[in-house]
Amino acid sequence: MLDLDVPPANGTTTRRVLLHAMLTDFHATQQKFDNATTLLATRAAGPVAYLSPSPPATDTTAHRYVELLLHQPANFTVQASDFPTVQDRINFDFAAFATKNSVVSPIAANFFTVDGRVTTSPSGTSTGSGSNPTNILTPFEGAAGRMMLPGGWAPSLSAMVLLLLIMI
Repeated sequence: MLDLDVPPANGTTTRRVLLHAMLTDFHATQQKFDNATTLLATRAAGPVAYLSPSPPATDTTAHRYVELLLHQPANFTVQASDFPTVQDRINFDFAAFATKNSVVSPIAANFFTVDGRVTTSPSGTSTGSGSNPTNILTPFEGAAGRMMLPGGWAPSLSAMVLLLLIMI
């Protein structure tokens, strides 16, 4: 899972990408939906452990999150030690990662946004989404702009809105 809208650092205006999770060893279960779609599952907690979406309340941009389901190559060697701290997950270069690890086109993807801002109404009661995911069905243009993917992939992550279930 990637957050495409991490706030800029050191006086820059460029949004950054944060790797929120990387789970491996997914397999098809016996559970089916509509007798056609098979549920995938994993017992893995890494190599990059899950960080829940939590944009800062001071950030005025809703964060775009992308979940990608990729074929795991037999020689996949990413270790937890490759990302020992959250700081090591910032500025994650997905295109370089895909090339280095022989990852091919996504099988499926999912997209959602989270707005960390909380507003108050005149009576002082909290409104807004806080850190709860908000599904959107309309095209978006986020602060981070477009991210180009390796050859054969969709022209940008922003164009990928698919279900995270695979047809078997």
